[in-house]
Amino acid sequence: MKKIFLLTLLISSISYADLDIGEDFEAGDLVTAAAFNDKFNSLSGVVGEIVDADLIGNWQCTSYKDNQDLSHTSENGGNGQVGNGYFYSNSGLLSLSQNDDEKSLNTPKLWSIDRDDVLFDGEFVENQAFLNQGTYILLGNTLNFYSSPSNATGDLNYYGAFNIKMLSEIKIYLTTTPGSVYLGFPNPNVICDKVQT
Repeated sequence: MKKIFLLTLLISSISYADLDIGEDFEAGDLVTAAAFNDKFNSLSGVVGEIVDADLIGNWQCTSYKDNQDLSHTSENGGNGQVGNGYFYSNSGLLSLSQNDDEKSLNTPKLWSIDRDDVLFDGEFVENQAFLNQGTYILLGNTLNFYSSPSNATGDLNYYGAFNIKMLSEIKIYLTTTPGSVYLGFPNPNVICDKVQT
């Protein structure tokens, strides 16, 4: 009974998600444990805690800014207008990788993006290149971005953090954390689709 209540609660809490959990059960259907567990596992993968393995890979990311911020217009290198002019977008390929199976909290993982101004608005940090690579740490469902070590002492610059919502197993929504206006000036609305290999 607990699982049925939890399943109902999970379904109602992710009605916005683009998640395929298979065919609906009909009244009077006999449900096998395997069929029920498959649906339940799909739901908990979207609603539960996000782990590093969920993120490793390549993601096609698009950031959206309202029409008051013109930095994503095509004249400034963005994709241009979407949503009947209410938003402008900018897209790039985000790569998240790891060298080991440790949690990123213990061993930070690597990130890079092939285009500036998708994740962050900042341009240069202390004579470094654009904010397009470094390390990240996943803490809870928050992705914290850092630069690569910049000198022999291994100093890192903190770029900012994003809350992650799993919209499906292959789609995530990144929003800036409250007060996350650090060196990188994280963009407020980023939607990423996992690139299937």
